[in-house]
Amino acid sequence: RALDLNPNDPEILAEMGHYLSFMGEYQRGTELSKRAQQLNPLHPGWYHFSAARLHYHQRRYKDVLRDVQQISMPQFYWTHLLNAAALGQLGDGSAAHSLAMMKKVKPEMSARVEIEKWNATPEDLAQLIEGLRKAGQDE
Repeated sequence: RALDLNPNDPEILAEMGHYLSFMGEYQRGTELSKRAQQLNPLHPGWYHFSAARLHYHQRRYKDVLRDVQQISMPQFYWTHLLNAAALGQLGDGSAAHSLAMMKKVKPEMSARVEIEKWNATPEDLAQLIEGLRKAGQDE
């Protein structure tokens, strides 16, 4: 409904893109986020979460790492979660540092619970947990 009322509001577009991507509608979510970026060239970094989620789903882990850099939110655990999972999938030893940062930002966090909280699809959940396990996550 929000998109119908104001289809040119970059915040609404990015929010919808963000949530759709986290729910497994990667293409649609990324399209909305890209449109938001075009409307607001000085957009905040979180507008890149949709691309990061799409690229992770597509197993384009190096692209995920680039997206996470553009997100530039070091105090948000999802930034480190995605980075660690992508590095884990790539077999990169620096994944452990990302895991440590994730735990520093959100101690006592259960990655599985957090991913489920964002309505990840079962396939997406399994792929993210696999990356985190390869990174050294003990859950």
